Amino acid sequence: MIVRDRIPLKRIWPQAWKRLLVLLVFDCTVAVVYSVLHHKWISLNGLPVAPLASALTIFLAFRTNAAYGRWWEARQLWGQLVNTSRALTKQFLTMLDDETEDPLRTPLRNSLVLHQITFAHALRCHLRKQTALPEVRTLLGEEAAVELSVYKNLPAGLVLRMGSLLRQARNEGMLDSYRWTAIDENLTELTNIQGACERIKNTPLPRQFDYLPGVLLSAFCWLLPLAIVEDLGLMTPIASVLISFTFIAADLMSREISNPFDNTIHDTPMTALSRAIELNLREQMEEIDRERGWGEGVRHLRPRAVSDVMPVDGFVF
Repeated sequence: MIVRDRIPLKRIWPQAWKRLLVLLVFDCTVAVVYSVLHHKWISLNGLPVAPLASALTIFLAFRTNAAYGRWWEARQLWGQLVNTSRALTKQFLTMLDDETEDPLRTPLRNSLVLHQITFAHALRCHLRKQTALPEVRTLLGEEAAVELSVYKNLPAGLVLRMGSLLRQARNEGMLDSYRWTAIDENLTELTNIQGACERIKNTPLPRQFDYLPGVLLSAFCWLLPLAIVEDLGLMTPIASVLISFTFIAADLMSREISNPFDNTIHDTPMTALSRAIELNLREQMEEIDRERGWGEGVRHLRPRAVSDVMPVDGFVF
């Protein structure tokens, strides 16, 4: 995601320079043929370029609004994941009666918190079509990684595993039915968040939103110099390229933000958000450990916390 005040031209230029270069050559050809060779027939001064530009603007506006809606919904879902993760951690750390647990092993409540941290990382990798097993191996250990490797949908497997741990806690008398129900509601919320993210990931914009603006944009860019060459003469390439660049940039922008989980600079910053979730949850877990006198006894059983993600050149992933 872009966090700087201004977008550098170098981020837009690589995606547009080839089209603009071809248009510049065409515009120069039109200007030379009309002004130097005096072939007046090439001018189409009566061409209704303004209505075409208006139609193109409407199509681009519709697609940009739809693309931004997808991007903003994705960001809202990850904000919801942050809140749900914190709520679940509070429930894990305060609702489980674990006074009888062995202090030499990782408490069950801490294991549940680590599973929730892993869920955030696994969902990020799942949406970007990356493997999450290294994260699982680091946070939960080799045995858990082997057990979870059979799942094609790793986040769903983690939610199921958390449910199994909660059932174990209930069987051991650490959790009653009321608290079980409260925690299960938040686990269901995790599933809902994942499902909504997968819906955005797997459902592209309607093809009409992509095809029609592309056709209109190409037609407009090629016809524009023919319509203005009579008035501008040799200045036609400058005006035509600048106007074309405006529409091409709008077209590129709407395409980029329409897929918020494709691991580009315009995406939802899932790496930063999943790291923030891990840091927040570890702080809560260690605070409860200190209050109950468990800190030093189990610290070696938990992986070290990672540092927060900082913007690089105005971008954060």
